[in-house]
Amino acid sequence: MQEQDGRKDSAPISDRPFGVHIRMQRWKSLIVLIAVPVILLVMQIAIFQFVTLIEGPADPLKPVLTPLTILAVGISTALAGLITTALMARLANIPWRSLFRHNRSFDWRRLRVYLLGAAVLVAIGGTVTRLIAPESTGTGAVEIGTTTLLLILVTLVATPLQSAGEEVLFRGAVVPAAGAWFRGVRPAIAFGIIVSGVLFALVHVSVEPWFVSYLFVFSACTVIVGLISGGLEAAIAFHVANNVVAGIVNAVFSGNGTSALDRGVDSGPGPAMIILMLMNVAVVIMVWLMERAKRFPERSGSSIGGTNHQA
Repeated sequence: MQEQDGRKDSAPISDRPFGVHIRMQRWKSLIVLIAVPVILLVMQIAIFQFVTLIEGPADPLKPVLTPLTILAVGISTALAGLITTALMARLANIPWRSLFRHNRSFDWRRLRVYLLGAAVLVAIGGTVTRLIAPESTGTGAVEIGTTTLLLILVTLVATPLQSAGEEVLFRGAVVPAAGAWFRGVRPAIAFGIIVSGVLFALVHVSVEPWFVSYLFVFSACTVIVGLISGGLEAAIAFHVANNVVAGIVNAVFSGNGTSALDRGVDSGPGPAMIILMLMNVAVVIMVWLMERAKRFPERSGSSIGGTNHQA
């Protein structure tokens, strides 16, 4: 494990890959690891107070996906991401941009390209799942009405906020904080993947074994694409594509009504989740191939360039 003497305990480390590139004292790292789920929970409780006043109380193990709840999740997660970014930058004594990329500028072109590629792979994964195991999708009749259109609109606006916020929380903050405990790169990466996956699965409040396994694989893949690409662009793009596509599909097949996320035991698609896990791996391969082909010229600088299987 990494020994810290307090003389230079906080800074980006240039020769370590993104995700394990931040030096922190262990007690500061521990604060971040505890604070991330707590901040997310507090933000969601605070925002959902308004939802409860309008729609009444909800079952946390079987929440109903209404336009208002989707919007509340997006706003609360985005706010949690902003607070955590400020906390991490303060504790680690680093520019806040270091949570988004390492040794280069944030690349909006990467984000756009990977968003398109991930959306295609997610759509393929969902289609294959529906063809092979249609009973596992849990969707109803197709009916496009006012509720369906409103759900799609809110999904397009709020779900990217939620997805990007989770990537900032669990890959931008948790992975570097956990990795800071180790001097060696490989143990730092392994520990970051484990801690990020565990916390990511816990905050989704599911006890369905297959879905929990999927969440852990999803988390590990987003960590890996960050390591490969040197930033959060690919992970954010994958997460946004995954959740937006899933959200639109849920809306279209909800019979012009709302649907519920059942997170109890045996509530998910079961072994069909393996197809979606393979889709996650396909995204990692896509990112690796595109980065290996050097399709994205590296730009030095410290500023950011430019003005149900939901995870």
